[in-house]
Amino acid sequence: MEKSPGDGVIMELYKGPLADSLSHVSMFIKEYLEVGHERTFLPSFYADWYSKYASFPVQKDDTWVVTYPKSGTTWVQELVWCLINDPKSPEAELELMKRFPFFEIESLISPDFDKSLLREDDPMNSGNSWRILQELPAPRSIKSHLPKALLPEQIWQVKPKVVYVCRDPRDVCVSYYYHHVKLEGYAGTFNQFVDFFLADKVTYSPIWSHILTFWKMRHEEHILFLRYEDMKKDLAAIVRQVAGFLGKEVDEEQVAWLVHHCSFGEMSKNLAVNNETFMSASSEAAQKLKFMRKGTVGDWKNHLTEEQQKAFQAWTLKCLEGSDFPYYQDYD
Repeated sequence: MEKSPGDGVIMELYKGPLADSLSHVSMFIKEYLEVGHERTFLPSFYADWYSKYASFPVQKDDTWVVTYPKSGTTWVQELVWCLINDPKSPEAELELMKRFPFFEIESLISPDFDKSLLREDDPMNSGNSWRILQELPAPRSIKSHLPKALLPEQIWQVKPKVVYVCRDPRDVCVSYYYHHVKLEGYAGTFNQFVDFFLADKVTYSPIWSHILTFWKMRHEEHILFLRYEDMKKDLAAIVRQVAGFLGKEVDEEQVAWLVHHCSFGEMSKNLAVNNETFMSASSEAAQKLKFMRKGTVGDWKNHLTEEQQKAFQAWTLKCLEGSDFPYYQDYD
């Protein structure tokens, strides 16, 4: 499968040496595309949605939260939503994906997937999230994991607020592995998953170009670049920073309330945001895992072998050549 630049973007079906192994990574995905100049790794059925996504009408008062997966997305979504809306309103009790829709979720699930396994109103049920996007009243809050090049073209013309969050790729890799076990039915080993991650052959990779593109844009007025680690270190400061970026005034009582509400302990037991309503894979390993598992910094030290740490270091330094990005290079 290949589309020419005249169709908007180059898409090639991945047929590399990992193709057979990757067909077992997700119960939803059997084949993958490499999309665009950055070779973004996406499910084969993304091609059916590309035009809709590229031409999606963007509004000036939108707020987009954009991340590579497992980088604190849900955490930031809830904070942003509570700053824009009334966090004590009945709407705050709705599942996050119904009030802060996942832009491209339909392109992650095979059209052939057995929908009887999902609730009729489940945002993961094909067409539901796209309908929510069309009906969402302004000001809209929208989440995406797509890299800059594949986001709606109007974002860069209309320039709504975009909050971007990055996280140490080593911790992302660990969290993404557990995500695949719980939600994607992955039954391979952690070591195999690390190999896929370092080869940039997991959905939404490559992570470094994803991060660095927004890092280069961090001084633009409509972009706020955050780090997961800074949120863990001083959430109150981040609450004030995000509020200022969104043009919202918050007093110290509101800051304290948001810090408590958005703490890992509170969010992990909040059914509206902890994503425990998602369908889990049927394996025993999946059933034992929580979507919000640890929320810690440096968990990679408990998982990566010395050899894997060296592989991450070489990969990181190669990807950061010529960049002024100063983080995640500590390997002492």
